[in-house]
Amino acid sequence: MIPRQIGGPASLLILITILLVGASLLDSKPYTIVKAQSDTYQQELSAGKDLLRRRNYEDALRSFKRANEMRGKKSAECYYLMSEAYFSLGAYKNVIESAEKVVEFAGDNKQLTWNGYNNKGLALQTLAEKKDQKKLQAAEAAFRQALAIEGAAPVIRYNLGVTLLQLNRDPEGIAEINEYIRLQPSGPYTNSARKLAENPRRARENYAPDFSFTSSEGEHIALEDLRGKVVVLDFWATWCGPCLDSIPAIRNMHKKFSQEQSFVLIGISADSEEDVWREFTVKNKMIWPQYRDRDRRLQRAFRVSAFPTYVVIDHEGIVRFQSEGASWERAVDLLQAIQKQVKIVAKSASEAR
Repeated sequence: MIPRQIGGPASLLILITILLVGASLLDSKPYTIVKAQSDTYQQELSAGKDLLRRRNYEDALRSFKRANEMRGKKSAECYYLMSEAYFSLGAYKNVIESAEKVVEFAGDNKQLTWNGYNNKGLALQTLAEKKDQKKLQAAEAAFRQALAIEGAAPVIRYNLGVTLLQLNRDPEGIAEINEYIRLQPSGPYTNSARKLAENPRRARENYAPDFSFTSSEGEHIALEDLRGKVVVLDFWATWCGPCLDSIPAIRNMHKKFSQEQSFVLIGISADSEEDVWREFTVKNKMIWPQYRDRDRRLQRAFRVSAFPTYVVIDHEGIVRFQSEGASWERAVDLLQAIQKQVKIVAKSASEAR
């Protein structure tokens, strides 16, 4: 993999709502539109649902397709579950096609219908990458169609609100976000919704996910406490060859920027053995804050899938750079990204005096 500048699909929580909205469908009894399901159909469908839960998306998709064949390719339930599998595979165009089939064959099943529109809207919004106005407008239309159906889930208000914010229609977007908060004051996305209402830029910028941890030295560190600073996250492991090769350069980088009060370097290890990790950081004089991400919480939050991964977060909490799976020599833009953000902080401080 090569270093890349951040600018892909947003890691907003709305990308997860597809699982929340569909959870009842995964666990529910067969829909009324398929009352005469055969045992074979049921077995295939159940097998697919189990595979989906276990994140075996390709095999789940095959099961749903086989089950759909048994219904003459007219099963709204199968198309809905196919859209779930496609979404997890990142095949957003296929999500849209499957979601449209859900709506076509759902009949009077309102829950399936609004789920179909919702999934279509989510896929369009993801493809828009926060900037494609036509796709965002199409996503808006899909969410509004979902909300026009009786019993539509409140989370669709949240999805619509985010889309409107991305269309720079802040008053309308905030109104939808606030309506979601009113309907679900303790909902799974309420905290995120409140932050979006307070700062609509969160829907348009690549804000870093909130995180907090206690370092190896017993220091509690939280992103909210690092506002105003340039934060560099180094995702690494003692078993990663390129990570180990990069340590001298990272040590030099820390020495170079440590004189800047606005600079913070944090090492986040994927090691499973604490003793090995602690001994290694001491031996190699890795004196900047270190954290062992034993439950992969931060790795999942930042979608880290290869090591080393470097993330640069600016003074506002926005991710400005991320390189994944590249050695230090190949992460050529990292130092430039850090220097740029440190200069911005220094300039802002100077102008504020």
